[in-house]
Amino acid sequence: MPQQHILNEILNKLPHINADWEIYFLRKKIYSAEGKDLDVDKKKNAIKEFFSIRIIKDKKAGMSSCTTLDKIPEALQQATEIARISEPDEFLTLPEPQQIKKLRVFDEELITIKENLPQILIDMQKSAFFDRKIKKLRNAEINITIEEKGIINSKGLSVYEPFTAVTAHIIAIAEEHDSQMGWSYRTERFLKNIKFEEVACEAGKKALMLLNPKKIKSFKGFAVLEPFVASEFLELISHSLSAENYQIGRSLFTEKLGQMVINEKLNIIDNGLLPERFGSSPFDGEGVPTTEKFIVKNGVLVSLLHNTYTAQRAGTSSTGNAVRTDRGVSVGPTNLYIETVATSVEDLIKQVDRGIYILEVMGMHTANPVSGDFSVGISGIYIENGELKYPVKEAVYSGNIQELFKNIKAAGNDLKFFGNIGSPTLLIEGADISG
Repeated sequence: MPQQHILNEILNKLPHINADWEIYFLRKKIYSAEGKDLDVDKKKNAIKEFFSIRIIKDKKAGMSSCTTLDKIPEALQQATEIARISEPDEFLTLPEPQQIKKLRVFDEELITIKENLPQILIDMQKSAFFDRKIKKLRNAEINITIEEKGIINSKGLSVYEPFTAVTAHIIAIAEEHDSQMGWSYRTERFLKNIKFEEVACEAGKKALMLLNPKKIKSFKGFAVLEPFVASEFLELISHSLSAENYQIGRSLFTEKLGQMVINEKLNIIDNGLLPERFGSSPFDGEGVPTTEKFIVKNGVLVSLLHNTYTAQRAGTSSTGNAVRTDRGVSVGPTNLYIETVATSVEDLIKQVDRGIYILEVMGMHTANPVSGDFSVGISGIYIENGELKYPVKEAVYSGNIQELFKNIKAAGNDLKFFGNIGSPTLLIEGADISG
């Protein structure tokens, strides 16, 4: 198992620094196997090491980075020079040390199976061929990641944790008169929480459900979003839950803290302390303890996601949502999800007089996270009088993300996480569908 000695090595490399300083360390090992049609095309092992250095002096900040331990003094000097010529900002500060909770985020079993990835990948592919109409596969892939993260700063903060993750992804192609693709993926921290056979079967089932689609005429009705699609829309709205975006006016909810912003039936929670979940961590990208909190409660925006800087600016405390990006320190969710309720997916569909059960969306990257406007291609099943009728092709779902969340009539009991974003099936009324 990885050890914390890397932090001691970093400290030994540090010269005397007449400023507040912080060093973030990441080491990542990736083992992957990729293939299609019951074969393995690629096997890859990769190692990445990264150090991010931040200097704060006279309320001015500078950042630099390097990829080897011996380059830290040089990167420190560069960050110091950048800070010297930067504009002062009264809210710049580094976090103080706090008590960190232990979390289950490392799975020894994943290390023991990494050499067997090619066979596991082939077995996963075999599981997709459960129906004679499934003719071939594309882009089947399994990755195992072993990470070490550590943060130290001049205020005495020193945190370290090893993490594991396993990701499975597969595309199945079904053929009968026409050809349709279905895909599925999961990311988990622990091997026991991922069923490769289920991932493969889900891709095949989606492909089968979409065979022989029909065109439809434009209408306004219901949209039933299966969990992955619902999670994509939740990820889009998560940009507006960031205090960073809120404070610079790039949030749908700017100036709406404490107000009803989505349907009153909905709760949105961010929880970095969920055992074994992919977005869980004892600490965030600055070493601040992660937390569990309501972001939206009964439709009301009750909190935002904060790092140390945005919290200082707002006169509050960090929520443990600092994330590291190529630009430095930003804000992002840990495990963000819509709270589930007791309604089954079957009962949701029975409530629909006319609508579409949306299985896939295309073009979500074109949606505008600031205005909330979106227009995406969709694939799914047409619903009439509470029954699934036939597959739909060449349809478009258009609207506004805030209006979509206001128009959620019900949520299902099938919460699923895709990475660190999770949602149950959602029933949306007033959806504009173009044929």
